Amino acid sequence: MDNWIQEVISKWQSEGVKLNPPATISEVDAVESFLSFKFPNDFKEFYSQANGFNGLDWQEHMFTFWPLEMIVEEYKTNGNKNFVGFSDFLLASHFIGFNKNTPGIFKSYSEDDNGKHIADSFEEVISMINSSNDNIY
Repeated sequence: MDNWIQEVISKWQSEGVKLNPPATISEVDAVESFLSFKFPNDFKEFYSQANGFNGLDWQEHMFTFWPLEMIVEEYKTNGNKNFVGFSDFLLASHFIGFNKNTPGIFKSYSEDDNGKHIADSFEEVISMINSSNDNIY
């Protein structure tokens, strides 16, 4: 497991965040097939260690990371099929996710936009969230 993943999981566990058990490769593959989108490797590596947060639990800066099942459910109800969310702030104040047409991580305030680019990688956006970087809000 990559060191950054161990550090993030340890940090969240020390905060009392309830994490789901790891996702399997076949679960990730099925979600990618449904979405017609390939997740970046750092996302898949992370989800192979923790399939998001349990329930609507959140970390100290009020972000939750969705399990694969919730990623699919949110995608189904989102009118914008170019945006694939995986996290939200303060119970849907805004969303963090991927834009199918552009590499990187994006912040979106509504289903009508593809979001604003805020990070180049999943690892980077987790670091931003955990450090309460102004750009994440």
